[in-house]
Formats: sequence, structure tokens, C-alpha cells
Amino acid sequence: MRTKHYLGYLGLIPFILTIAFAAYIDELLNIPAVKVFIFYSAIILSFIAGTLWRKLNDKTSIKLQILSNIFSLLAFLTLFLPNYIALVILAKVYLLALLCEYHFDHSDPKNHPYLNLRMHLTALVVVLHIIAFVIWCI
Repeated sequence: MRTKHYLGYLGLIPFILTIAFAAYIDELLNIPAVKVFIFYSAIILSFIAGTLWRKLNDKTSIKLQILSNIFSLLAFLTLFLPNYIALVILAKVYLLALLCEYHFDHSDPKNHPYLNLRMHLTALVVVLHIIAFVIWCI
């Protein structure tokens, strides 16, 4: 497995730990675990949005730069929204970011392993957001 695979899956650990140890997080940090989950999610989503950035000035790169900024701003906006709305928006924007990558990068076969990794990680992140929603918002 490559380094990016390890790092990608290791990035899931804070999501999982926040759900698994929610009671301890609430008590230890005096911050609701759902907020910790949302904060971390927004940071990771902004990081992923940054990977869409291209340095060229062609039409595709400019579209991706704009989308990258929109996704980062949406991630930031979720920090000010009620938890149930934030979790839904974050999950949807993760999916939108993945769709953008597929749309703009799928034609090059050398991108297929990375896109496969992104698909698996995004699916797991969305499932974790659904679990978080069920635990904390229903």
C-alpha cells in the first residue's frame, strides 16, 4: 500500500474516535463531541478542496479553483450552523468534491487508483457522517 493510502485511512481515525469516545470528549474537553466531529470534518473537507486546485490558467483549472474555494467556504460555513444541518451539508459536499474529481480527472488512466481510493474514503466518511447524525441529531 502506498503512503497516500495509509495517510488517507489514518485520516479516518479522528472521525471514528470522536464517535466512539463521545462521552469522554464531552467531559474532557468540555466541547460537545459532535462539534469536534464537525470541526475535524470541515478541516479535512477544506484540505480535499485544496487538492482540486490546479496551477494552470486554462478553463478547466479555473473552474476547479472556483469550486475548490466554494467547497472550502461551505466547510467553514458549517461551523456556524446547527449540528444536524452541518453534518448533512458536509456529507453532501464530500460527495460533490468526489464528483468533481471524477468529472475532471477520470479520463486519464493514471488517476484511476487515486480516484478509487477517494471513492472508498469518501464512502466511509459519508457513512460516518450518517452515523454521527443518527447518534447526535435524532
